[in-house]
Amino acid sequence: MTDSLFRKDPGTTSAPGATGQPDAGQAASERATTAEVGRIFANALRTGTLSPEDSRYASQVVAQRTGLSQQDAEKRVNDVYSRAKAALEETKTKAKAMADSARKATAYGSLWIFISLVLGALFASYCATLGGRQRDL
Repeated sequence: MTDSLFRKDPGTTSAPGATGQPDAGQAASERATTAEVGRIFANALRTGTLSPEDSRYASQVVAQRTGLSQQDAEKRVNDVYSRAKAALEETKTKAKAMADSARKATAYGSLWIFISLVLGALFASYCATLGGRQRDL
């Protein structure tokens, strides 16, 4: 989810003389901010809303890391949050549908087990009656 936030546009170029490879400290810092933004999004999905402060902070980090303007970064943050929220709602809907399907299957199976037990009891009673009559002869 957060990977799409920090994806650089193909049209942007790196600074002159940059090798494109971050040093170890910068890479650790980038991993930490990526994890932090991920936690912000996870909390926002849990609570149901992305606070303006969190949105502003995430878009500042995205703008800094990708070279996008602040407005484009805000749009990207809001788009990613909207997609994540839609995916969460779709997952919830699918989970409810699967639970409903499992409930129906369990009820159907229980009904047939009950019917088979009743039929087995009736058949056993009938056979006992026939056996008792034969014994008495």
